[in-house]
Amino acid sequence: MRIRSKPLLLSIVLLVTGFLVAYSYQQTKSGPQMVQLNDTQWEQEYFYQQKLLEIEERNKQLGDELRSKRGQIQQFESNLAESEQMVADYVEEKKELQLLAGELPVKGPGVIVTLSDAQYVPEEDNINNYIVHESHIHLVINELLSAGAKAVSINGQRYFSDSYISCTGPVITVDGVKHSAPFVISAIGDSDVLYSSLDLTRGVIDQLENEHVDVQLTKDGEVKMKARLTSER
Repeated sequence: MRIRSKPLLLSIVLLVTGFLVAYSYQQTKSGPQMVQLNDTQWEQEYFYQQKLLEIEERNKQLGDELRSKRGQIQQFESNLAESEQMVADYVEEKKELQLLAGELPVKGPGVIVTLSDAQYVPEEDNINNYIVHESHIHLVINELLSAGAKAVSINGQRYFSDSYISCTGPVITVDGVKHSAPFVISAIGDSDVLYSSLDLTRGVIDQLENEHVDVQLTKDGEVKMKARLTSER
């Protein structure tokens, strides 16, 4: 019995060894394999790799150009906005100068001062002492301008810094245009300030009344003045 058991044990060992060798071979065969490329395939692989690198480099260049163009556009928009603001400022300044020069009509709050000849003149007095003279008009206008009046008119005719007023009897001439009493002096500005400057104690109105000039002073929410008359110059 001992002699027969040895061949049987050897057979079993050989069988197990053969199984293990076969299993290892099968696992090795089914594992990762190295792909062998021929020359043509290597050239194609290299070609596509180079193309990919070129595309990536071009994309980078395009990205840089895009960022540069965006910066230029932003700078252009900023310059354009500044230019538009400058143009708007010039237009506004031109408009203000035209208003001051009387080239455009103007309106706004202000006051109206009406100067009239005295209604009663004593027989023994000189009538010239009871009528409105250019000095009275100058007194009112100077006070209004000092108080901040932006525009002044006399009987609807614009008055300017280079205007001249002359008196011939009961008639007042403003820049060559004749006006008769009553003389309505309109001024645009802060109505409260203009009114107060004329209505001060021992101020302009008191002085005019002492010189026998009838004065009416009112505030107006919207004083309108026409542009400079072509006949004024």
